[in-house]
Amino acid sequence: MRKIFRVLERIILLVASGPYVVLKRVWVQLLIIALMFFVGAAVFHHFQGLDWLTALLGSVSTVTTIGLYSPNIVTMPNPEKILLIIIIVASVGSAASLLQTLISTVTKKEFFMSRLDTVRVNTMSNHIIIMGYSFLGKYVAEKLKDMGMEYVVVAKDEEQVEIARNNGITAMSSPINLVYDALKKAGIERAGSLVATYDDDGDNMLSIMVAKQLNPKIRAITIINERELREGAKAAKADVVIAPSDIIGNILATATASNEIVGAFLPGRFGGKNIAEFTITKEGLNNRAIEQIAPLLLINRGGESFPNKGEDFVLETGDQIYVLADHNALIKLRKMMQ
Repeated sequence: MRKIFRVLERIILLVASGPYVVLKRVWVQLLIIALMFFVGAAVFHHFQGLDWLTALLGSVSTVTTIGLYSPNIVTMPNPEKILLIIIIVASVGSAASLLQTLISTVTKKEFFMSRLDTVRVNTMSNHIIIMGYSFLGKYVAEKLKDMGMEYVVVAKDEEQVEIARNNGITAMSSPINLVYDALKKAGIERAGSLVATYDDDGDNMLSIMVAKQLNPKIRAITIINERELREGAKAAKADVVIAPSDIIGNILATATASNEIVGAFLPGRFGGKNIAEFTITKEGLNNRAIEQIAPLLLINRGGESFPNKGEDFVLETGDQIYVLADHNALIKLRKMMQ
């Protein structure tokens, strides 16, 4: 039911805000046409001696070619003729420009997609803002979608925004020098987290700093492509700093010793350790032998999983065990299994 109300709310906002957005694109042409109406009224008032209301009606009918009022152009003074020619030409030009802008605006797919994304963002709260939609940004968006989380993507490239929208993702484009305005449009004040995934570390840090200024409580997560910038990212008030090269290198190295890497910890309290899987290939091993090398977290036997049952619990061939181990412990466990 909540989702239905959310959809209805977005439809109402889209319909209500649509005319305003169109008006923002054509207000100059409308202003010129209105000005020509009043200038024409002034011309008729001065040269034809009409009262102001009648003069305005005559001007509107002349400019719009309805023809309710048509003074004798033969006896018309030359200054009046010149002024009316200028008024009519300016009005026709503005009307043509107005029509062209209206048609190009309302028939443009990007216009409706942009309006829909704006409406979606305006109804979001405690959502996630993803800065960048290249390699890592796409994976973050996919995972958040699988988790059922609300998020919006801010990308520097219009093509990336189009790809994101084609995938059903709320997205908007903005160059990095306009990151302040982009974050405002993305609802930074109501957002819960921000993930900066740009290829350029400087862009990520700028995004984090601006986000923290606009919303000091937001949880800011950023990647760094150069590990030397870790402290700089923390100085930019990032809550979580991730170096993908370190994590991938750690996982690949650990995979040489273990059957499978189940989990990898970020640098910090468990830095350098991973949750790894091993298959018991020797008989007579007990938990004590494993615990002397690395903490034993979980045992899987015949599809049934259970926690560590004590040091004297005897492991059987084919059991899968899950341990928290650094590289040295992984090497020792691998030799034990051999």
